Amino acid sequence: MKTASFIRSFISGKANKGHFYRKSLLFVVFVACIPTAVIGISSYFVGSKNIEHEVNRTHQLQLKKEIQRIDESFSQLELSLTQWSQNPAYGSKLRNLDTVQQYADIQDLYKSILTLKASNPLIDKVALYVEGPSLIITDEMTERLTEAKEKNDFASLLQTKASVFWTLPSMNLQLKQNGSSLVLVHTLSGQGIKPFGALLLYVNPRKLESLVKNASSEEKGTSFIVSGDYRSITPSPSDNRASQELQTTLSGQLASRNNNESTFIYDFQGEAYSISTGVSNRLGYPWIYVSATPMSNLTAPVVLISRLMIGISLIVLLLALLLSWFASNKLYKPIQRIVRLIQSDNVTTAAADRGSGDEIELIEKRWQYVTRESQVLHERLDRALPALKEGFMLQLVQGHLQGLSENEVLDQMNQYGWDVEGKVFRMMLIQLHGLSNLDGRFVDGDEQLVTFAAANIIEEIVGKRVEATGFSVINFRDLTVGLLVFFPDTVSGESMKRDLYHLSNEMLQSLKQLLKVSVTISLSKAARSLVHISHTLNESRQALRYRSIEAEHAIIDTEELLPEGQGIVYPFDLENEILQTLRLGMLTESDENIQKFLVELQKQAVKEGSVKQGMQQLLGSMLHVMLQTGFNPENIFPGVNLYEQFGKLREPKEMHQWFKDKVVTPYVTELVQVQDFYIKQLITKVADTIHREYMNDLSLEYFADLYGTSTVKLSSSFKQIMSVNFIDYLTKIRIGHIKELLVTTDMKINDIALACGYQPTYFNRIFKKHEGVTASEYRDTHKNAVNASS
Repeated sequence: MKTASFIRSFISGKANKGHFYRKSLLFVVFVACIPTAVIGISSYFVGSKNIEHEVNRTHQLQLKKEIQRIDESFSQLELSLTQWSQNPAYGSKLRNLDTVQQYADIQDLYKSILTLKASNPLIDKVALYVEGPSLIITDEMTERLTEAKEKNDFASLLQTKASVFWTLPSMNLQLKQNGSSLVLVHTLSGQGIKPFGALLLYVNPRKLESLVKNASSEEKGTSFIVSGDYRSITPSPSDNRASQELQTTLSGQLASRNNNESTFIYDFQGEAYSISTGVSNRLGYPWIYVSATPMSNLTAPVVLISRLMIGISLIVLLLALLLSWFASNKLYKPIQRIVRLIQSDNVTTAAADRGSGDEIELIEKRWQYVTRESQVLHERLDRALPALKEGFMLQLVQGHLQGLSENEVLDQMNQYGWDVEGKVFRMMLIQLHGLSNLDGRFVDGDEQLVTFAAANIIEEIVGKRVEATGFSVINFRDLTVGLLVFFPDTVSGESMKRDLYHLSNEMLQSLKQLLKVSVTISLSKAARSLVHISHTLNESRQALRYRSIEAEHAIIDTEELLPEGQGIVYPFDLENEILQTLRLGMLTESDENIQKFLVELQKQAVKEGSVKQGMQQLLGSMLHVMLQTGFNPENIFPGVNLYEQFGKLREPKEMHQWFKDKVVTPYVTELVQVQDFYIKQLITKVADTIHREYMNDLSLEYFADLYGTSTVKLSSSFKQIMSVNFIDYLTKIRIGHIKELLVTTDMKINDIALACGYQPTYFNRIFKKHEGVTASEYRDTHKNAVNASS
């Protein structure tokens, strides 16, 4: 009953599915049924043709093997006859042979002939012909030729230029064949020039027929040999008239084809035969081997299988109809789920789309809408990407990402499109100076403009030289441009340095020519870790202090910087780590780094004065960092002369403890107090902005740029103070306003979503995730409740 009901519903077009389902069902039925029938029918025709071709090829290979076997037999006969012809018994003394007086010689000839006959099963008879007395000597008798025809035919053998040759049936020679159609002849001349006789081997016709017949393994087939003029060499089978006629017909067919090595199909008396031919040269004359095999014997198994496949195909056809209906329903289920999801996403547009009745058309419309929205978002992202990359790189080189691990920084750089895996990093810091000497070419406030122009020039130059390795240009907007170059870690240090010097010289010339400014470039050491890139920037900045005032242009390499003729013993890398941890208020890490710094100074400096001088330099750098972060050292250390206190210390252990207790701890304590207050104020400002501007495109990146902090620090601080992460808080505020608009207004759901900062395609999923129902269901439920209460 259910099947009949479905069929009636399908035929009338009222099945509970759209047009696509009915079309797909018909298509599946067609795809499942038709090929099965086509395969069964085509296998009979196409398969037969292919097998015919393969059989012909196989027969040709088989014939070649048989030709080789037959040739070996004939070659053995020719070799044996040639060897026996050298026997002294067949010498020139036979010219005047007297059968009566030379009885003993006649007996020796009998024995020799009998031995030669027994040497090969193909030999039917061996005869010795002597021209002088006109004698024929065989293993059985000695006979004198009397008939003129026989005398002439035997004598003609001696007139042949070749010493060894075959006589064929087509020559019509009477050589006492006695049924043998093939005779091998070797003339005898002894030591003379003119032959006086001949040695003849008569091939056994029955053995020859059996030898050639093996080339065709089928009973109805036939095999034979013809000469170059297509005359028969082997005898025709006397007991099979059909084979005789086939041989005669094929000889004529070969003569007309004029192709002695080929394979073809030939129809004879309603039977198709596979004909294979091959050629062999016998003593300078072509012999053509022919094999004919009935095609019916070869293709019979294929025909049976093909017919069986057609029968099976009919059975499978019925099964395919049932499986097609079942498969169509299974295949339709995912499409049905997508349609339901689309319809639930927007009730108004879904009702309009449902009228089309075609599920694919509905999905296509929704997909086009989502694609347009995606393109808009991608365009916005593409416009914002350069600024995001520049901001990320500034944070990286300035050390603001020290809180991230190496893998986290690597992932972010890969997302921004930088290939930095397996790379070594070198920082080049380009400083512009001499603007005041340009006679009014630039005025105060043009520093950012000049730096921007220099950054563009540098980017164009570097893009032509190191595109394959990778680079990033950083505009510090203070007449300083940073260039971070990525080298493969397989490149040697000398090669990197050579490339950087070439690049530096090219940038010097271009900037001098275009901007008319003086340029100093400092080259940092190689950094093999992303988190150490900020150290290379600090190192390059410190190296700029060694610029000569008189030099208009200079290139400073930190690896070769040797003040006062001595190697640099001051551990800049460790100083950078100390200053970075100090900026972040990391008390334990700062203390550990100071201990490493002191140990490194002790290794490199022999004198106590050198160690104290290095530590005093570190103290000055730390006080400078405090000023940079907005703290006045006089307020942190009131009434204390730090340099005077440090000057009284002598032991390294005392120095380390003094730095920890008197410098780092007071500063970190003050920093934490101020940071807590600042962070609370910052998070309060962010929350107030969300309440006011929830309808706009708000993100962590937006607020981080707005308030000059990092996204990682802002995210962790927001969750710590608000007890909820940024996205959830923003979503909560937006959902609250959306619910209010759903109940109190008649605005369309799409308009409400846009008004609250959501795209319509994304809005319904967010709302259902937080409220458990769609926006339309929420509106209906709460409006009914309001109406009921009123």
